[in-house]
Amino acid sequence: MKKTELHARLTASLSEADVSGIIAMAWQDDTPFEAIALQFGLAEPDVIALMRAQLKARSFRVWRMRVRGRVAKHLALQPGRRAGHGGADSAAAMAGAQKRHGVQMPEDFPLPPSPITRQSLR
Repeated sequence: MKKTELHARLTASLSEADVSGIIAMAWQDDTPFEAIALQFGLAEPDVIALMRAQLKARSFRVWRMRVRGRVAKHLALQPGRRAGHGGADSAAAMAGAQKRHGVQMPEDFPLPPSPITRQSLR
């Protein structure tokens, strides 16, 4: 598939806000490609193609040098981590994407009942 065809296919299925969110997540050090795939359905090669199409040539080269082989961007290189669990920033991004797309993701672990109430805090 030609680069222009791939770019057209990617941008046709994504809104401008989604493209902006993907670019922001791709630049974040603690957000793995698997989290982007989970939220937007784009595999790493698709993200790379999107970044190549959306960024200036120099910015794309800087980004590629930054993420190539970086452990934090590749979940397979991280023992004990799962997609979508990249810290507070990526958790907020996940919650925002879930709200935008109307997706209800089950919690990985339910919170235990808390004995703290508003009355006990006064």
